[in-house]
Amino acid sequence: MTDSESREFLLTVGFPAVRLAAVDIDTTHLRGEDALHPFDADELYGERYPDDDSPPKNFCFTVALSSDQHLMLDAGDGGISHYDPNGWDHAAGWKGLAAASLPSLAVLLGLMAESGEALESTDDEQRRAAAMQLRERMIAHDVDVDSEFWDEMFEAFE
Repeated sequence: MTDSESREFLLTVGFPAVRLAAVDIDTTHLRGEDALHPFDADELYGERYPDDDSPPKNFCFTVALSSDQHLMLDAGDGGISHYDPNGWDHAAGWKGLAAASLPSLAVLLGLMAESGEALESTDDEQRRAAAMQLRERMIAHDVDVDSEFWDEMFEAFE
């Protein structure tokens, strides 16, 4: 982990290991021994071939899951990228930024947790209104929320 902000955040604050059922976000894998397993970012994102035996230079870590989609912490710059494992073998795994940083993603998770009850409402109108308000609050905090990953999550509330 070469990004100093992410490293400092993990050492002093930590990152929540939670399951937010209302929005299908899961970070509970972070409780395990191998919580932050390093992945070769260049291989995942199609920047080099899987049979390239040279040592990896860029690393990333899964910090959140939503179904089979991953939010990955870039070890070098601290950004949070959306990774689709269905596209790794044809250079289509990288789907763009999903959050500016690990601390920002922690705030976004907090906003989602705070809205959890309203998002699980049986009243469709209340649920949609809560989702719209949540999305506005999230974008106000981090413009990277205006992305494919979050678009797909919020489509479930429409």
